[in-house]
Amino acid sequence: MGSMRDRLITVFVGLAIVATTDACTSPSQSHDSAAPSAQVDSLFLHEIRPGAPGCAVGVYRSGEIVLARGYGVASVEDGRPITSRTTFNLGSASKPFTALAALMLEQRGALSMADDVRRWVPELPDYGTPIRVRDLLQHTSGLRDFGTLELLSGRVVSTQAEFLGLVASQRALNFAPGTRHEYSHTDFGVLGVIVQRIVGVPFGEHLQNVMFGPLGMSGSFVDDLGRSALRDRALGHQVLPRGPSVAFPNSHTFGGDNVYASVEDLARWDRNFDQPIVGGAEIMARMLSRPTLPNGDTIPYAYGVRLDTYRGLRTVSRRGHPPGTQTVFMRFPEQRFTVATLCNADDLSAPKLAERVADIYLADVMSLQKPRVTPPKAVAMSPPELTRYAGTYRSIDDPWNVLSTEVRQGVLGEIIPDDAADEVFYPMTPAGDGRFFEIGGTGNVGLYTFRPSASGGPLRLEISWNEGPIELSERVTDAAVWRPSAAALAEYAGTWFSPDLDAGWQLETRGARLVLRRRDRVELTLQPVERDRFLRGFGSDGDVSVRLQFRRDRTGRVSELTVSTLPGENAVRNVQFTRLVAH
Repeated sequence: MGSMRDRLITVFVGLAIVATTDACTSPSQSHDSAAPSAQVDSLFLHEIRPGAPGCAVGVYRSGEIVLARGYGVASVEDGRPITSRTTFNLGSASKPFTALAALMLEQRGALSMADDVRRWVPELPDYGTPIRVRDLLQHTSGLRDFGTLELLSGRVVSTQAEFLGLVASQRALNFAPGTRHEYSHTDFGVLGVIVQRIVGVPFGEHLQNVMFGPLGMSGSFVDDLGRSALRDRALGHQVLPRGPSVAFPNSHTFGGDNVYASVEDLARWDRNFDQPIVGGAEIMARMLSRPTLPNGDTIPYAYGVRLDTYRGLRTVSRRGHPPGTQTVFMRFPEQRFTVATLCNADDLSAPKLAERVADIYLADVMSLQKPRVTPPKAVAMSPPELTRYAGTYRSIDDPWNVLSTEVRQGVLGEIIPDDAADEVFYPMTPAGDGRFFEIGGTGNVGLYTFRPSASGGPLRLEISWNEGPIELSERVTDAAVWRPSAAALAEYAGTWFSPDLDAGWQLETRGARLVLRRRDRVELTLQPVERDRFLRGFGSDGDVSVRLQFRRDRTGRVSELTVSTLPGENAVRNVQFTRLVAH
């Protein structure tokens, strides 16, 4: 419900938000007459505090560096400054490198896009319909997302062997291969395994030989346990109320992540799109093509890059978000202009900063810029007034999508699941006339508008982030809210096991709550939706919404559990659990 991913450190700002918002002027607006490099400095120095995690930014024209600078520190542990040569984990922005490696193997006849993936990765089950190599490159494989599987299993996947073991345990797909497009981190991880097995050397060594070396990307590497020198690496940071905390890297998987590069090296990568040294013009053009599905729909994202537009200009881009880090590589092919922004704190939005850098350099050829979304003026409301808006709200379009609001200590807020604390209370600032707002960790503005139903029915809630599409929900009447008794919850308690996850879930009652208990993990409360249906958000801010559907046998005893996420990116569907022991 709403835009969860941005709400990493949302803070209640109360009436003070008015003075703060009015006093802050966008650096790009107040320094329009300054040189572009000075405007870029002003932009980043406005966002990054001295001694705090920060960003590196690279600006390129025709593959040549126009600007390459660093701001902030690579680690709060040692205070190393970020420079233009500091390497960052690109996260999912590593995927274009893997795509190019696969296409180069096809070019030399070592691989076919029509190959059954099991030719190279026989550990995967036979799902009936073959998964082709092309399905991995265009996210039409149907493979369940391994990041979500990792969350559900409660285990950390650190190596490619662990990754492959988890993926090979999946007895079913999300959908039949080739029939639809759905982003899954699993696809490029499997593609990385295929590349490594074909070339016969570690994946990182292969990229060094055929890509980094020839392109002159001397500081770039893959952290796949095949390299001991980590060079000048920036560490990610999670920004907490007490300050930034280093997110030390614990993943060495490859194919879909863990390419480290600097903004200086990325200029050479950028140049290869227009002046191909590696792969050749035909392959680079193919990376920018868009395949279609059997129904004729064009696939929006393939070969590791996304084709889009920004302010009327065509773009080719890729983002990444490894723990405590945000990265983006954004090309404007017709202008032969590119921005790379690499940030090592989860409250610094690399994509937004890259767009603002592009605004500085390309304003003359861009369409009119949409005004930045700002929060409305805050007002004061008494606790009795706030209580009118507390309750359970259910999406008009999706009955599984439920949001709960409460008044705590005189403040209205929504209850969001969180792995670290079970749940987090996010205060909502009143703006009058039934309107409230939240400000996300990277500056996104969420507007929550409560309106009476025209027919006199339940109160309605409209949610819009950054003036985007409105999500419409309706308050569930008290009589319609399923509030199971402790005895009713006990029907679901017991030990449940999933062969797909090779993991067990212990469900236990805690008074009027049903909780999920796993070893060395915080107990997670399951939210009742209706009889035999529960909801739980996993991950930071509950950004992976998981639906638990219980089923009963002929005697009415609860005997099966199916777990699924929402359709779309990072999806997992119909993971089966069997009840081993009832309580």
